[in-house]
Formats: sequence, C-alpha cells, structure tokens
Amino acid sequence: MLSVVVPTDNGENSLFEESLKDFQNHPDVEIILVSRLEAYTRAERLNLGFHKSKGHIILFHHPRTKLPQEAINHLIKISCKKEGEMIWGGFFHQFDKSHFILKFISWYSNLIRVRLQGIVYLDHCIFFDRRLWKSDLSLEYIFEDTELSKVFRKTFWPVLLPFPAITSAHRFEKNGILKQSLINQVLKLGYFLRLPSSFLFALYQR
Repeated sequence: MLSVVVPTDNGENSLFEESLKDFQNHPDVEIILVSRLEAYTRAERLNLGFHKSKGHIILFHHPRTKLPQEAINHLIKISCKKEGEMIWGGFFHQFDKSHFILKFISWYSNLIRVRLQGIVYLDHCIFFDRRLWKSDLSLEYIFEDTELSKVFRKTFWPVLLPFPAITSAHRFEKNGILKQSLINQVLKLGYFLRLPSSFLFALYQR
C-alpha cells in the first residue's frame, strides 16, 4: 500500500486535492490528512500522519504542490513490490508561475540541493520506504524536511523522479519575488547558525 500523508494548512491553497482526486477509493492507496487542529507544527503533523499510516511506501505530500497521476501510480507500483529495494527521494520541482528567478530556484533545488547535497524539501513531495523511519522527526518549527533528509541520506542518497511537482508561488506573489527570495536566504542563514526554530518560524509566517 501507498500511504499519502498531507499536513494540511489553513486552506489557502489545496493543490494536493488535484493530485489525489482519482485515488480516493483506490485499494492500494490510503490518504491521511492531518490539520492544524490535530497538531500545530508541520513536523508534528508529519509524525502523526506517519504513525497513522500502514503503507510500505510513505508519501509526504506538500499541500500546495500538485503531482501528476503518473507520479502517484509510479509510487503505487513501487509499494506493491514484495521484495523491492529501499528508496527515498522526491519529484522534479517547478513553480506554477514563470519567472527567471523562480526557474533558478527550482534548478538549484533539483540539481544542487537534491542531487549534490542530498536534501529534499517537502515541496518536492518526499517519499520513502517506511523501513527508513528510525524515530520521530525532531519537533522543529521549520526545516523539518532538512532534518529528515539528513537522517535518510546516512543510509543512501535520494532519487529525483522526473515527474513534475508543481508548487504554488503564492508567497512570492504575495511578498514579491525579490523580497521572498531574500527572506528565504535569511531563514537558511538562521538555520545554519542554529537560531531557535520558533524564531525562524515567526519570521517565515510574517
């Protein structure tokens, strides 16, 4: 079985619904939605969703990302293999808006972050063999996907599947592409300096 865990937000954008509309009653798929009413931070929601799941392959689906039907079907095939090799990774990232800075961000995320650094952000839609899960995610307010990747990459490097993970550019549209890009770099610097994740999260929310 494939277990799809979605840490839903406030309903501002529900692109994940387009990904899963044809799999609601699929015999080899379970869909687990975890809202902020159940757990506040995204790390808590992912932990809760994992423990609710039963599937061999787990897909952490970003709520503001859309995957094509072929991507879900590919993971179903992997999950149905009785003695398949362990796997983890994400899908090829792109934004739903066209801008050269957004294209550069996606290029960097695909080529540098995933393939060279072994870090998969949640908007790539992280999937993994449940045997890789050793313990719950640390309850970071932000960058919990980076923490997860650091654990998984100790076993082996992630794969980047060619199906597009189309992510909403709503924050870039709301705040401006240059401003949001600068905020993202400040957040990464704060994470590198090990500033409190609650402080970084508050900055991100603002």
